[in-house]
Amino acid sequence: MDELIKLDNISFSYDNKNILLHNVNFNICRGDFIGLVGVNGSGKSTLLKLITGVVKPTSGQIRSQKGIKFGYVNQTTSLEEGAFPATVYEIVSLGIKKKPFSFLSKNDKLKIDQVLELFGLIKLKNKSINSLSGGQMQKVKIAKVLLANPDLIILDEPTTGIDTISQEVLLELIKHLHAMKKTILFVSHNSAELNNCTRIVEISDNGLIEVNK
Repeated sequence: MDELIKLDNISFSYDNKNILLHNVNFNICRGDFIGLVGVNGSGKSTLLKLITGVVKPTSGQIRSQKGIKFGYVNQTTSLEEGAFPATVYEIVSLGIKKKPFSFLSKNDKLKIDQVLELFGLIKLKNKSINSLSGGQMQKVKIAKVLLANPDLIILDEPTTGIDTISQEVLLELIKHLHAMKKTILFVSHNSAELNNCTRIVEISDNGLIEVNK
């Protein structure tokens, strides 16, 4: 198996007193579709920060493939770029551009249109992002990440704040991404959203991780 990330006996605390995660052993292999579930405050966000290297473990070791690229989609239905006027096409294209105003080749434009078609956004390509629904905004964010071709796509509670129909559409789309051989870590507080995952990892109140197959 092509192992992207491995956590060996990881423990973490913010103040060296209250341990949030304790002796965690966890791995992510290429092609995995992992569901991460746990109640609020159980340590899900901290685990993501450890995986992506934002924070370092208090003890233990994290091994990852050299040059691994992460694609992260948070749970808000707003864009980190802010509320400046921009179209769906312009935001999605940022996933393939090295710089915001860099030149797009003919092949780049083809890839962008293909992703917009895949996500059902092609008819909205010239719409302002400020006119989108929450579900549409989440699709824009995931489309942008997909274009960057990351090794691991992290979806941090992506269905939060969107209506039920949009949730179902988004979950089906994420299932399709895995069928495209994408490696996905899907974070949720609702285990019912994780039915299509190949592995489900639960963080319990005491910080231990259990794998339910």
